[in-house]
Order: sequence, then C-alpha cells, then structure tokens
Amino acid sequence: MTLREQARKMANDYKHNPKLEVVFLGGSVSKGWEDQFSDIELFLLWKEPPLDEDRLEPINRVGGKIINFHPYEDLEWSESYIVDGTKFEISSFLMETVDQFIEELKLGDLSMTKQCLIAAIADGKPYKGEEMFNQKVKEIYPYPQRLKARLIERAFEFGGPWQNREALVHRDDSLFLQKTIIDVCSKNLIALHALNDTYIHHPGLKWLSETVDRMVLKPNCYVERITEIVTSPDKKNSVKKLEVLIQETGKLIEDHIPQIHLTEQLKRACMLRHSVKSE
Repeated sequence: MTLREQARKMANDYKHNPKLEVVFLGGSVSKGWEDQFSDIELFLLWKEPPLDEDRLEPINRVGGKIINFHPYEDLEWSESYIVDGTKFEISSFLMETVDQFIEELKLGDLSMTKQCLIAAIADGKPYKGEEMFNQKVKEIYPYPQRLKARLIERAFEFGGPWQNREALVHRDDSLFLQKTIIDVCSKNLIALHALNDTYIHHPGLKWLSETVDRMVLKPNCYVERITEIVTSPDKKNSVKKLEVLIQETGKLIEDHIPQIHLTEQLKRACMLRHSVKSE
C-alpha cells in the first residue's frame, strides 16, 4: 500500500467526526516527493475545539502507537503515532485560525508558522470538506503583494555577520562563518519564493531541489551553486560565489518587480568590515 493510500485509509477514520470540517493530506506525500524516509502529514480543520477523545479515538481504533500528544499551544493541536510501521503527523487547527492566518499573510505577516500552514493548503489533497478546502485555496491566491515585498525586503538586509565575512575567512572561524553563509543562502531562497509567488512549506526550507524545480524565475544552476557554496571546504571561494548569487538574485527581482528597488541593499551586500593595516 502506498503512503497516499495509507493516508486516505487513515483519513476515513477521522471523517465521521461532525466537529471536523476539513481533512487534507499535506507534506511531501501530497506533492509526490515522498521517499523511504517520509511520514504522512494529515491536517484537520475543526469548527470547534477538539477534545482529547476526538483526537485519540481514531488512533485507538487502528491500534496506533502514540509517539507524542501535545496540548493546544500556538493555536495548534498536534500528535504523532505509528500504524503498521508508518509514522503519521497530525496537525489540528480551528477553521477560524486558518481564516485569521490568511488575512494576516495578506497584510504582510512574516510568521513562518502561518505561511507553512497556508503552503500545506496550497498543495494539499482533501479527504473531507472538499468544497470548503477548495474555497480556502482560492482565498490564498493571488499571492499577497505586501507579503512579497516584506519577504524580499528582509532577505536583502545585510548586517554585521555578512559584512564580517572577510574577517571570518581570515580567522578560519569556521562555525560562525558557516552559519553566516547558510543564513544568507536561506534568505536568498526565501526571496526567490516570494518572487515566484510560492508559499514556504517548511521553516527549514526542506526539499531544496524539488522546491527550486517548481520555480520559473531563478538564477541559472541555482541548486548546484547553493550546494557548492554550503558544502565546499574552500570557504573563501564559497563567499565569493555567494556574493555573485546575491547580486544575480537582486537583479532578477528588480527586472520582474520594477516597483522594488534594491540598489542600496545590494551596495550594502558588497560592504566589508574595515581591517586595520599594520605599518
């Protein structure tokens, strides 16, 4: 049985609950990206808060082994369990919370948690409440322009750590330098998400190749270049290549979003901490 077939089977054990408005599949399985390490992510959207028995009853019915069972926190209920060797990750939200998240993203809210839920809806496969689910998909598009501008604006903030890159290379301060490189690469990828009207599906930016493959607008050989930048032992060369990638991405954004001007930010990206020259 495939993971998607297992997901549908498990979803059937939730569908009968009258408090549930929507059940849908998310994560890598909904996108067709799954591999031998993938689990199944089901999202449950409720019209009223679920009780513990609402969450436990389907698990007990199939003999699931509970790994964790979290109370309501940060507007979400979550649990994970194993059924016949397959791990299930369950995320529950009130429908009113989904509506709140959609409106806040339209206003430019940069919360990654909110964006990841909306990204799950964008790629989700509904098993209950298909009409309502499809309505939510319509509500999250077109991609919010305020969110686009704010994500790009934040991605092109280049502060102290990046401007200290020459010193970090010189000192072979490997841990801090690698963190700085990864932080800048991550911000660059977030900017490309915004440029391509693509919601971010995971706070850790998982599935790099698959995600970038969906993007129409991106620098040439983007995945290969990012991979080389973060894995090469020659960190001086990595920094130089990342400097070029920043400029290319900025130019791409300015070419396709004329109202966004990154001239000053790109100048700042070139700046270096002053060194003291010995006489």
